Amino acid sequence: MQKKLPTDFVWQNWRVCVKSGIFTVRDLRSILVGAAYDLKLTPESHYLCVLADSKFTSARLKSELQAFKGIASPQIAARIHLALFDRDEGFVSFPEGECDIPQNELRQFIQEQVALTGKRSPGATRSAVLNLLALQWLNRGEPQTTEALCQASGASYPTVFNTIKQLEAENLIARQSDRRVSLKRFPENLWRRWVVDGEARKSIRFSDRSGQPRTPEDLAERLQRLNLANVAIGGVIGAKHYYPKLDITGSPRLDLVLHGGVKSDLDFIKKMDPALGQMNSLVEPANVVVHFLPRAESMFIKDPNGFVLADPIECLANLYQGGLDYQGEDMLSALITNRK
Repeated sequence: MQKKLPTDFVWQNWRVCVKSGIFTVRDLRSILVGAAYDLKLTPESHYLCVLADSKFTSARLKSELQAFKGIASPQIAARIHLALFDRDEGFVSFPEGECDIPQNELRQFIQEQVALTGKRSPGATRSAVLNLLALQWLNRGEPQTTEALCQASGASYPTVFNTIKQLEAENLIARQSDRRVSLKRFPENLWRRWVVDGEARKSIRFSDRSGQPRTPEDLAERLQRLNLANVAIGGVIGAKHYYPKLDITGSPRLDLVLHGGVKSDLDFIKKMDPALGQMNSLVEPANVVVHFLPRAESMFIKDPNGFVLADPIECLANLYQGGLDYQGEDMLSALITNRK
């Protein structure tokens, strides 16, 4: 007997399955065949498969579904539906008029499932893989498999594999007998080239339009009251959590790390302070800078006061990107020394 597809979400007689990382027609057709078998066992059910962050277009998805329905029995074909979902944009396509599941409730569940399955993130690059390995080294964590790094970073297998090969060429990788890998030491020079100077880190800058800007600390408290799980504090404020001796008085700006891509919703900025407006200048000082973190796992933490903080590697990168090279060098040296 065909194994049943997992039931991720149930609403009345609807059964919904969320699939991440579906990029080939073969995989899609396999899902449709599995759904047909599943529905044969439950004649009253309707089936909706949501493809999360897939490369399929709405037109191609519709074409494949119609082709499949042409060979399936009419009783089963009428009960199979497909949808496309993007974590940043929401539903790209949805079977309107055929499916009456409340989209808001379904959207929240899909986002939870995508996070749990470690979806691929198109923006995840070798620097995301390097940052995760650096975090693992700093925290004295267990060596990681290539698959685990794929899931945590959201990067493709070739990206992770090639990153490890590049690190290995620099004599930075230690391999276990079971092929798990870890860093031998913190890759200071390579990290600066890849993360700080090399691959452009996407960010958006905001300035105060009222003439009476709030302090970064005040803005951080306002952010906390919004109770957002996908936005963390980085930069100077975050760095001081990991390195209290950071040599700086006050914070020149508020650095925020948003778990998502450049199309993510930024409405929280206006809720935090209506006087903040996006700026195009890279020369004028900003009051708030939002950095995007497109990897699958955010690695955010909560401090004892309830503030959501970015990981120490992200905070460190924010220091360098904000021109605080001296403080960045000091923090990096302390992190490495404390680890040893």
